[in-house]
This record gives sequence, structure tokens and C-alpha cells, in this order.
Amino acid sequence: MVVQSVDIQSPGVLEKILSRATEILVREYGASHVVFHGSRFHGDPYPDSDIDLLVVKETDQAPTERTREAEALLGRLGSPVDFDVQVWTPEEVRQGLSEGQTYVGMALFNGRFLYGNEEEFMAPEQRFYNIKEWLNNARVCLETYDFHQSRGRNVEGMDQLFQSTERYMKAFLMTKGVKVEMTHSLSGLLDQAVKYEPSWESLRETLEVAHKWGRDCHYPPRQVGEVRIIPTLSEVKELYGKLEPWLKTLDRTLEKSIERQEKIREKKDHGLGF
Repeated sequence: MVVQSVDIQSPGVLEKILSRATEILVREYGASHVVFHGSRFHGDPYPDSDIDLLVVKETDQAPTERTREAEALLGRLGSPVDFDVQVWTPEEVRQGLSEGQTYVGMALFNGRFLYGNEEEFMAPEQRFYNIKEWLNNARVCLETYDFHQSRGRNVEGMDQLFQSTERYMKAFLMTKGVKVEMTHSLSGLLDQAVKYEPSWESLRETLEVAHKWGRDCHYPPRQVGEVRIIPTLSEVKELYGKLEPWLKTLDRTLEKSIERQEKIREKKDHGLGF
């Protein structure tokens, strides 16, 4: 069956694509698990955003070869949008969860299992996000922003500022026990964050600008003639100046939260309770 509709948002079209894709990945590719995640799953896609799938399979192939083979098989579907397939072995998934790798953790914990038993990889004690990993990622993005900014790269710098802000906000929400979705919407993250920090509402306009500029700098043009909002280097610097004090304060807050949680775990591990 080849999907002919060009409107993936039409009722039933996406489900037909997912059903047929799962059948191909299981029967022809040998997948043991197929997980649907990403912006299409969470309802924040561009019209032609990819369909994100995490596939688990025993294989000796290199990651790029795995992806190429799986996506080639799915190419027969004639889907109106592309697939973005990540293929991991079971051992890689278990190691990724133990190390707190954000991609595999969020895909498994927030995604939808189209095939396979989710409990195989998610014992109760593994149902957490590694906040320290998210904080470190946010810091790396901010350092990378500095690198690009110092070299006059407005697009790359804005992309990294956008990603850093997103990661800081997600790390904060995780300290509150929020099950953060795989979304790039800074406004959506702020909607959840103001429940705990009402004063952050004053940042909404700034974060909306960061989201618009960040998405346009992060993603390539999606069609010929598409107009993107690309900020100048001075505009990116000005935006950073508005966000930097808040991000630095948030960084210190998260560091303290992580220290408290580590002390609690240490006491628990030594049988001292809470």
C-alpha cells in the first residue's frame, strides 16, 4: 500500500503511514521495537516535519548504514513527508539510559510504542531524566554560541542560543517532576514553568522572539522562495543580553538542585533514608 495523500494531517493518514511503516520495519527489517516520537507525535510540527522513529534491532552495522537501510525500505511507502529513523541496538539503548542520554530517554519515556514491550527497557527505577546531562548540554550550547558570536556567525550563534535556552528550561521543569515532551516550543515550556515561577511571564515576548529566530536558523529552507526571519549579528547579541542574566541565574539554581538530589541519593544508597 502506497499512501497517496499529500495532506498528512488528514484524519487517518498518519496512522496508516505509521501502521505500514511498522509492518515493514518488523517483518522486513527485523526490528524488535518501534517508537514514534518527535514533533509529529507531540503536535508541534511544521507542515513537512519528518516522522521520527526510534528503532531497536540487533545489528553489527554502523549507525549510518542502519539508518540508510531502514529509510530506504520506508521510502517505498510514498509518504508525503520524510522519515527520520534512528536505529539502536538493545545494548546501546540500555547503556544510553544508564548514562542519561537525552535522545533515547525522551524517545522511550515520552514516545508511543508502535511495536515491542516498553517495560524491557524501562524498569521503574529508570523512569527519570538525567537533569545533570541536560544542564551540561545547555552549557555546551551556550559556549558554542560564544564561539560563533565571536566569529560573526549570526545564524549558527542564534541556533545555539535557542537550543541552550530550550535545554535550560527543560532541565528546570525536570527538577519539578514534569514529564517534559520532545518540543522546541519555548512558549509551551514557559506555560509549564510559570506554574512554579510566575515572574517568568515577563520573559514571554523575549522567548517568543528566540523561538521564531531559533527555528528559522536551526532548520534549512523547506521550499524554494520560503521567507525566513534571520536576525543580524547585532540582534542576536541584543537578544542574548536579555536572556543571559536569567540563564546564568537558572544555571546556578539547577546546579544547587542537582547537588541536593545527589546528596539524597547518597543517603539512600547508604541506608540513611531521607
